[in-house]
Amino acid sequence: MNNFLLFLLTFLLGMLAVYLLIPLLYKLRFGQNVYELAPESHQKKQGIPTMGGIAFIAVSTLVAFISLGFDREHVFLILGMLLFAIIGFVDDSMKLFFGRNLGLKARQKLILQILMGSLMAYLLKGSASTLLIPLTNRYIHLGVLYYPFVIVFYLAMTNSTNLTDGIDGLLASVSLLVLLFVLVVAKEFYRQDLYRMTLIFAASLLAYLYFNRYPARLMMGDTGSMAIGGFIATALLVTGTPLYALLIGVVYVAESLSLILQVWSWKTRRKRIFKMSPIHHHFELSGYSENMIVLLFSGVTLVGVLLGILFFKV
Repeated sequence: MNNFLLFLLTFLLGMLAVYLLIPLLYKLRFGQNVYELAPESHQKKQGIPTMGGIAFIAVSTLVAFISLGFDREHVFLILGMLLFAIIGFVDDSMKLFFGRNLGLKARQKLILQILMGSLMAYLLKGSASTLLIPLTNRYIHLGVLYYPFVIVFYLAMTNSTNLTDGIDGLLASVSLLVLLFVLVVAKEFYRQDLYRMTLIFAASLLAYLYFNRYPARLMMGDTGSMAIGGFIATALLVTGTPLYALLIGVVYVAESLSLILQVWSWKTRRKRIFKMSPIHHHFELSGYSENMIVLLFSGVTLVGVLLGILFFKV
């Protein structure tokens, strides 16, 4: 099967999966509980089905194993996606069970992320022990820093994608652009298996976005946002390009940094830097519509991705 047909088939299956999942989530009463301090516009989203990430996770996994088999590089990507999706699933399940916005405590989530990151570091050893330095053709070997670096990278990526998932269509839109970089790198390195797996994941995510665009008919939940972070982190690690995340994931970085700075400023000065963090909420409270924020953040991401591709090819 050629790549175009693979993409199209995955997209259609993804559309069908989400279409069937929405009424099931309603029937199971898997509606999200909106944080009481979220912007006023978010309160109307109370009860919209969550855990929609199950759809693109299941579709991409199924299509990958059917079309690519079980013993190739894409298995690492699937594992990176699934292991962190499990954390998100537990978090979402606790929120639904207790009927509140709080799921896992921060410490509990951190411990689980470290465990999953450690497992992925062990599995990837030999495939992700070098880093390509942007604007050069030089690689550096991580050596004894391998395990700490990989674990911290997974923590940073999955928490950042989790924070970015705050308004309709934002995380899916930004992440689809980030996946363009992965596709370029995979093609440049002649990593056909990695290329096709990324294509499959992008197609399933695009199908989800059709239903998640404003006004969203379902949310991906932590299940989906953590899965996206796990997938992208693994893809960058196996290609030796994690350092490019600062460019291609500029929105992820901004979301995390805005929260860190906000907490630091409040604890040290009792003053807020932003009207609300993460930063997409600041834009909301400044009068930007959700569609405008998605467009703006996607534009910034596109610039970052194009710069990343330029730096990679130089």
